[in-house]
Amino acid sequence: MLRAIEHSGKHKYFYYFFRKQSGTLQLQSTNMYGFQQTIPSLEDVGPIIEAEVHSNEDTFLNIKNLQSAEPFCKVNLLIDTGSNISGLDKRFIRQLQLSKYVDSAHVGGVGGMHELARYKGILYLPIFQNKALPIDVIEGDYANAPYDGIIGRDVLRFCSFTYDGWSNTFKLMAIDI
Repeated sequence: MLRAIEHSGKHKYFYYFFRKQSGTLQLQSTNMYGFQQTIPSLEDVGPIIEAEVHSNEDTFLNIKNLQSAEPFCKVNLLIDTGSNISGLDKRFIRQLQLSKYVDSAHVGGVGGMHELARYKGILYLPIFQNKALPIDVIEGDYANAPYDGIIGRDVLRFCSFTYDGWSNTFKLMAIDI
């Protein structure tokens, strides 16, 4: 069974994935600082980035290392600097059968405080290169939105981002931790 090795730096959030070479598993660890993605044209709602959501660490590692056919979802996520936690549409949560926490999340928003179900997942963004981030997501209903969920400050704290209003572009860059 493949296992992830936690990043040994200041924060222990990212997981490396392994690449199989010559019949042995070798740890890949590249510096991800400076790797960025430019979102060339912002939607009316804001910057949207493509991501992968995996149900757990093992499925992420199996897909990335063994190209297995385990389920994961490619999703479009709105970058939301006003949210302290990321969210995902309920259809993807059910499709991946994400593990639900016993405690719900209390989230402030339009109309006051809301109590929402909270789930555990693994997030992969292209800017993370060979790493993924274990995250908590709240369940939402984004069926009528042009995106499938949101990336909140829980993920953005591992990134640097720049909005250029003149060119109407948004740059998202990973910070190596």
